[in-house]
Amino acid sequence: MHYVSSLLLAAGRSTRMGLLKGLLPWQGKPLIEWQIMQLQQSLIDDIIVILGYKAEQYEPLLQPYKVKTVINSVYNQGKTSSILKGLKAVTPKTEEILIAAVDQPLNVNTINHMIRYMKHSGKAIVIPVHRGKRGHPILFSASLMKALSNINENTKGLKHVIRTYSEQIAEMDTDDSYVLFNFNYPRDYVSARNVQKEDRHAYTRD
Repeated sequence: MHYVSSLLLAAGRSTRMGLLKGLLPWQGKPLIEWQIMQLQQSLIDDIIVILGYKAEQYEPLLQPYKVKTVINSVYNQGKTSSILKGLKAVTPKTEEILIAAVDQPLNVNTINHMIRYMKHSGKAIVIPVHRGKRGHPILFSASLMKALSNINENTKGLKHVIRTYSEQIAEMDTDDSYVLFNFNYPRDYVSARNVQKEDRHAYTRD
């Protein structure tokens, strides 16, 4: 059986946003719930949510969902520390790992296309591309687990793996503009909400 795990990174301080990004309203839900719902509706088998800063504000929202929760007490050391914590919770039977951030809205259709695309491409990394720009989330083959487990902030985390295994990357073209959204600042969120209003059907499941 093809088994796919996902890491949802939600441990950061959201300093630039000014409030916890996962609590931002998105499609009528707190963003962290939206993310989990997309993952649950997809071909993903195992959802691992990495919490850290103010984890107690997220935990009640996660209770209705079948997810594994990992607490990263060293979240101040950067996103890499959350990825490493999450990887330790990945089951050995995992064949692929989707790495997503709570502040980058997911789309169940895009997730499923990425999983199918990896199978057909024979590559070890799948990155969605919209209008020539690489986006997120990123799907990794478990064959790269050792490389993923050795990432660190000094070599810019996942970017080092992507550079090292550039020949193993499959770029998947998509019309999903949301793969480029990244809510670092309030203006990013406002801009995304405007696009969302213009495209209310972007997240209907196929």
